[in-house]
Amino acid sequence: MRNEWLILWLVLMPFITLADDKVSATGEMPAPPPAYDILRFNEDYSILSNPSNRCDWFDPIKYIPIWTNHPSWYLTLGGELRERFEAYHNPNFGVDVDHDAYWLQRITLLGDLHLSERLRFFVEGISGLMEGETGPPPPPQKDPYDLQFAFADVVPYLKDDESLTLRGGRFGMSFGSGRLVATRAAPNIPFKFDGFEALYKRPAWEATAFLTRPVLEQAYHVSSADSGTAFWGLYVTHWFNPARSLGFDLYYFGVERDKNTYASGTAREDRHTLGTRWFGNRDHWDWNGEAMFQTGTFGSETILAWAAAMDAGYTLDAKWQPRLGVKAGAASGNTGDDHQGTFDALYFKSGYFNDASLLRPENIISVHPNLKLQPTKDLSVDGGVAVFLRYSKDDGIYNPPGFIVLPATQSGSSYVGTALDVNVEWRIQKHVSFLASYVHMATGEYVSSAGGGNVDYVSTTLSFLF
Repeated sequence: MRNEWLILWLVLMPFITLADDKVSATGEMPAPPPAYDILRFNEDYSILSNPSNRCDWFDPIKYIPIWTNHPSWYLTLGGELRERFEAYHNPNFGVDVDHDAYWLQRITLLGDLHLSERLRFFVEGISGLMEGETGPPPPPQKDPYDLQFAFADVVPYLKDDESLTLRGGRFGMSFGSGRLVATRAAPNIPFKFDGFEALYKRPAWEATAFLTRPVLEQAYHVSSADSGTAFWGLYVTHWFNPARSLGFDLYYFGVERDKNTYASGTAREDRHTLGTRWFGNRDHWDWNGEAMFQTGTFGSETILAWAAAMDAGYTLDAKWQPRLGVKAGAASGNTGDDHQGTFDALYFKSGYFNDASLLRPENIISVHPNLKLQPTKDLSVDGGVAVFLRYSKDDGIYNPPGFIVLPATQSGSSYVGTALDVNVEWRIQKHVSFLASYVHMATGEYVSSAGGGNVDYVSTTLSFLF
């Protein structure tokens, strides 16, 4: 299978590369189409209704007119081919397995049908394959065929600079920095939800209300919603200036689970999250801070949990535009009191701390100074060193799916480990990108006492989007 796809890459690359040449050969300055988004349904190709804006080889399928003289009636086709390799020494800290290496492949195909500005239908199919892994593949990695998204949008209110969209079906969500709700982009199969959304927009405000059930991945079947979990919320964003360089978010998320497990036990859970995020950039500085509080019930216990995070940096006016930054965060863990203190990161983004994705941001404190360089406009390199400690010795360490990977122990240090990460992103061409990451995590006595050890991780990702 891998050889066939390699041959396909070699055949396609000359034609893909010519797409940029075609743009420059026109000698015109067409209005740019939207950038590719992780959630592809956020892309709007109505700008291609003007033929002078069509300058890419794939533009004929990005805007297919349906009704002459009605430019808002059109069809968009698209997709992705992604090849990714990952290798671990001591995955999950080596508690169960000391080595794992595998190949991941993701293929998506989408259709986006606009029947005027008032009605829209979007569907996206997905295939995720995994080869060479040790042990059974996790559901988000191997699902040969599935329905990723399928929804309808109705726009009952569209006036001047305001709009209201009502959405129903299966869709993805990503809010703010993705610290609580994001796309799970690194694994083959991203998060998806069945339910309803209401999206309101005006120049300085955006608001999204939703009522959903998360979808459980089921290999060789069209996945269905988790009947034991309900997820709802409201997310509001306000910008203080037209450039949207300064703003804040306010949000509420509610989740109800028939059963959930933490180091302290398993029980029914009703959890409510209140949060705020403030972000901006000015005079070479940029910042992105967030504070979250959680309450509710876990079995007979009251939930009292919290988390806070900050990502700030300064970009020097120098060659390669070096950005000196620091990320810091803390998420509470259970302290053995008469309440449940473990913070729940809900549906957070993959690669939260680094690309190795060893830790779930629960019962953890981290400090991560970092440096980013931009040698060219299409090439960036970043890296840093992150220190991790347990917030509470009465709680364990959780891996990204939420399983307890290291148990709660009162003995020993709270120190978990120190991770060095280096990442390269190369935008080869508009449709083709390459990513590479390396992570080394040196662990402490707490990890070794649980039977674990140091971790090494490497990944490479080649993506083709159209």
